[in-house]
Amino acid sequence: MNKKRLIGLLIIIFLVLGFFLYSYLTKGFFYNVINLNQEELISFLSSFEKASFLIYILLIIIGVVIAPIHPFLFYVAGGIIFGPYTSWVLTMIGVTIGSSIAFKLSKLYGRRFVEKNVSKKSMNRFDKLSKKYGALSIFLLRINIITSSDIWSYVAGVTKIKFWKFLMWTILGLAPVIFIQVYFGDIVGANPFLFKIFVGIAIIYLTIVLLSSIYLFIKKKK
Repeated sequence: MNKKRLIGLLIIIFLVLGFFLYSYLTKGFFYNVINLNQEELISFLSSFEKASFLIYILLIIIGVVIAPIHPFLFYVAGGIIFGPYTSWVLTMIGVTIGSSIAFKLSKLYGRRFVEKNVSKKSMNRFDKLSKKYGALSIFLLRINIITSSDIWSYVAGVTKIKFWKFLMWTILGLAPVIFIQVYFGDIVGANPFLFKIFVGIAIIYLTIVLLSSIYLFIKKKK
């Protein structure tokens, strides 16, 4: 990343943080969102019944396919809304579908497509692991919370790893990691203070991601 792009992203981040700080101090929109009652929010979302399940699964799929959006926020939100066990099942469904789409997209568009969206460091790291461990490398990267990223679905798609092996190791690697995160969400949902912190962080994070994506898109067009 060059200096101009870095400065641009930092400006966006500071503007967003400044706006939310101002909004909170003046008891504006952000203040009202932070002070949401989690029980009322969960009750409202639960009223959609099966539709809320489908919406959540769709959000997980989008989070996986658009890899820069870290799905951790969705996992925790799922734990808050549906509880650890239901959200774990729903999340695994969404992750399975999303990972399959990402894998097939990279198969369809090839390595050049993946290299445009994934850093060389990540590509080289996966190449070394896949040469040493084969399809098992997917499991090793997925089960580690630090390295568990949806970009591996794209990277795996341009290797010789078979789709069924990729999917099997993805599911086995993510199952325990996702359960920990949705269980954490259940804990957050039961604590009003943690809930407010989570909502605030989630809104700031998603706003920064959205504005940064728009900024990078405009820069590429120039």
